[in-house]
Amino acid sequence: MTATETTAIADFFDEDLAPIVRRMADRPRAEGGDDDGREIRAMVWEGLAGLGALHASDTVRLAELLGSVLYQGPLLDTLTARELLRDHDLGQAPVALAVADEPWSEQDGAISARRAFVGFAAEVDHFLVGGVDDTAGLRLALVRAGHPSITMRRYEETSRGEAYAVEFAGTPVTAWAGSSAEWQAALANARVRQAAYLVGLAQAALDHAVDYAKTRRQFGQPIGKFQGLAFRLSELSMHIDATRLLVHDRDAAAHAAANLAAASDLARTVTTRTMQVHGAAGMRSDNDAQLYYRRAAAESVRLGTPSQLRRESWGT
Repeated sequence: MTATETTAIADFFDEDLAPIVRRMADRPRAEGGDDDGREIRAMVWEGLAGLGALHASDTVRLAELLGSVLYQGPLLDTLTARELLRDHDLGQAPVALAVADEPWSEQDGAISARRAFVGFAAEVDHFLVGGVDDTAGLRLALVRAGHPSITMRRYEETSRGEAYAVEFAGTPVTAWAGSSAEWQAALANARVRQAAYLVGLAQAALDHAVDYAKTRRQFGQPIGKFQGLAFRLSELSMHIDATRLLVHDRDAAAHAAANLAAASDLARTVTTRTMQVHGAAGMRSDNDAQLYYRRAAAESVRLGTPSQLRRESWGT
């Protein structure tokens, strides 16, 4: 992103909106409708699209900014889909990725498949569905959301977000997108963006821990004055800076799997330490410490677990 783009979107997530964004997809288990959350997410989508996020020149920096406010929505998926559909006019329509290295069936221009953990499936205009067949390998199909052949079920999972199991049963294909090689290139870019998102999340969690350490007092002084805690927080800051350098490197996409594995481990470590700094207070629903922790648990495995990513980077 240019400096102007970065400043505009950072200003958009001001001190009034940022706390709302952090919780705009936080839906407790078994809770019914989420009309308020959807309305807020739609507003945020319109705001980001209006500020040019869909055409950002530096999507990695954008992703880190999104992670810093725990943005939950289809923007990162949409950026990946747009890379694969450059000749298809999507306008400002949100797209959800439903790609897996699993079989599907295609007949007469319609596909049938089941896909797990599809983000914000109930709020997008399109799905980019990927599957493997015996002849062409991995193929990608754009389908329109809302078709009666599509059914979905929201997961009740740790992050309390908007992840769905989606079934496509003879869903008409709007357009075919990219080859297997193009998908691998787009996936590498998506992993770099996801790594940047996790770096932003980790930095925000650390800032939250530092703020608490400055105000929580024991033995007549802030707990941040104790060397044991101060050194631990400083070490986390060093690891965040180091991982940020990896993610923003010019050749980051060439090492996308390894970079995402490192960022995933970082996010889990930092958010765990943030919970420890807060103690029991961090587990309260009104404290963002537990929110960072739960989001990190889900976001760190979105495009592959750290162990899977490392095996892939090692070529095993």
